[in-house]
Amino acid sequence: MKITRRTFFKKSAKATAAFSIAPSVLAEGATETKPIKIRQNFESNADNKSVIASARIFKKAQLSPGAVIAGDNAEFIIKLTVGKEYTPSASRIIFDFPATLGQSRPALMHHEDFGYMEVYVSNPDVTYVKRLWDMELSDFASKKKQSWRGAGQRIFVLDLSGGLKTGDIIEVHWGDNQAGFGPGTNVTCVVPKADYENRIDVRYFDSPQKGLPDMGRSYKGYDRSVPDFELGLKFKISPREPHHLRVIRKLDKALLIPNDRYWNVADVKDASSLVKASAKATKNNSGVFEYSNKNVNIVSKALPLFDTADMGNAFEGMNVYWGELHNHSTFSIDVVERERAEMSPDDLMRYARETAGLDFFSVSDHHQPWDDERHKIGKKNWDETIEAVRAHNKNGEFVVFPGFEFRCPRGDTVITFGWHPKYAEIDKPEWQTIQNMWAGLKGKDYLTQPHFHNAGKLKKGQWWQSPETKAEPTIEIFSCHGSYERKDALENGRAMIKRFRKDRCGAYFISKGYKYGFAGNSDGHKGHVGLNGLTAVFAKKLDRESIFEAYRKRHIYCTTNARIRLVFTSNGKLMGSAIPNSKEKVFLVDVVGENNLKKIDLFKNGTHYKRFTPTGKTFKKEFAIKDEQPSNWYVRVTQLDNHIAYSSPVWFE
Repeated sequence: MKITRRTFFKKSAKATAAFSIAPSVLAEGATETKPIKIRQNFESNADNKSVIASARIFKKAQLSPGAVIAGDNAEFIIKLTVGKEYTPSASRIIFDFPATLGQSRPALMHHEDFGYMEVYVSNPDVTYVKRLWDMELSDFASKKKQSWRGAGQRIFVLDLSGGLKTGDIIEVHWGDNQAGFGPGTNVTCVVPKADYENRIDVRYFDSPQKGLPDMGRSYKGYDRSVPDFELGLKFKISPREPHHLRVIRKLDKALLIPNDRYWNVADVKDASSLVKASAKATKNNSGVFEYSNKNVNIVSKALPLFDTADMGNAFEGMNVYWGELHNHSTFSIDVVERERAEMSPDDLMRYARETAGLDFFSVSDHHQPWDDERHKIGKKNWDETIEAVRAHNKNGEFVVFPGFEFRCPRGDTVITFGWHPKYAEIDKPEWQTIQNMWAGLKGKDYLTQPHFHNAGKLKKGQWWQSPETKAEPTIEIFSCHGSYERKDALENGRAMIKRFRKDRCGAYFISKGYKYGFAGNSDGHKGHVGLNGLTAVFAKKLDRESIFEAYRKRHIYCTTNARIRLVFTSNGKLMGSAIPNSKEKVFLVDVVGENNLKKIDLFKNGTHYKRFTPTGKTFKKEFAIKDEQPSNWYVRVTQLDNHIAYSSPVWFE
């Protein structure tokens, strides 16, 4: 084959090894880097004759590179060789790309964009049109039509004229960088499980009038177009080398997590290569090392090591348990349409227990029972979630709750259940608002917890509060969206793009007399659990009843991720308590950090009152303040690395 547009080089078999990037375009002799599994409509059990017949659409399908490292940069090349059953008329090929955190989305606006798309066709008589389909717009992206951050823009549409012949080659470059012009494609920094693979789906239609709209999946009232042929091209993403170590000391064991620089679990074969320990470790299925003795002595040989305090008997026989109630799986609409992350509820629960070392957890996928089916979780997905909850929940070891996220004019709220509701119990169109939901759940065992990056549509100063005091005892003030403790949050604050209303933050609510404890959750959509927001609860046992009781008493605090042990009491009563007013208020602040502490701030009625500047990782101080007025108080602990712990307030009534 003679190429006249550019000079290209043949690709040797050696060049197809892991992490290589194919330097050639339309070159003869290219070798497939990773075997692909040809599937019809994602049915793995399609009969063999159908698979063979469909394979004649493309004689060969290749993806290079077949393996990459998290956070790297690559030019991904999809090479399709036309088969004898490919239509001689005009056709359409849809390329559905992964879009997890850090992964470049397909781009056409600028040649120098990461992920810029270029097409090479060997047949000189075939013309084509390149476009990007945006699910948020339900239309093609253009100069005049661009959704927010291009969030729903992950599908590349290639419409080809007729005339393709057997043996012709269609080559698509995701992150075209021929002649050193383009920057390639950023690879996602998220590796949520061992042997993790991303997938590029290729959907062939024998007419350019087919295939769209494409909303990422089918749901009640909408069926995504069934392609005439479909295949998935997979590439493996591996974590990077260890960057730091983290020791999490649970009540029954200690975990050693070798994190890469993106907080993935690095692939380490033997813990002794990283640390000296007084006991031998076993490696779990997620690559985390476990020690049966929680008090094992662990010393790093070279890497930075963050070690947590003992969380047992932290206050009056109560232990500190760690978890989160707000995380999203592949069943959430924004994960389906924006991220195409493919972590199921079962995957997330396994990650929460084995990798993040959490004690309790909930997957809270988006579900709006008042809305169209596109915004509901659906019965099949809800049933699968409940099945995963039943499988993973085990008192004393790992507690799992079912739940979902709900949106209404008040804003966004996570609902967590103490039982396993059937889908008919949550698919109620009359639940137009959180008030309707509270009424429908009256007397049942559940919690609601609002968060504020979506500020809702209520008037300034207006707020809806549950008539049942036990239904909504806490608010989420930290997540992947940053801090909603107060407007002027400094360390671990908010990105400029985040929306904020001054009447939608922790300091505002407690200054107005609301009794809310402070919780943190990751609000994760990427597959990582237990990062960017955690809640610590004080409880004597690890079961659903005890965790709910801690939330209802507001015996909780939250952190930005670090396992900071924090005990804050007033007149001997634990954070979250409402106690009689006294002229002298005696406070105890007892802190053990993961890193050196920078400052500890005391707040009265939401306003800064006093600062302590400790040295080292620990701080313990009892002090008295003469103050005759009823008031509420809480502390914020900030480490030198900007990780923070926020206590729930204590109210003097």
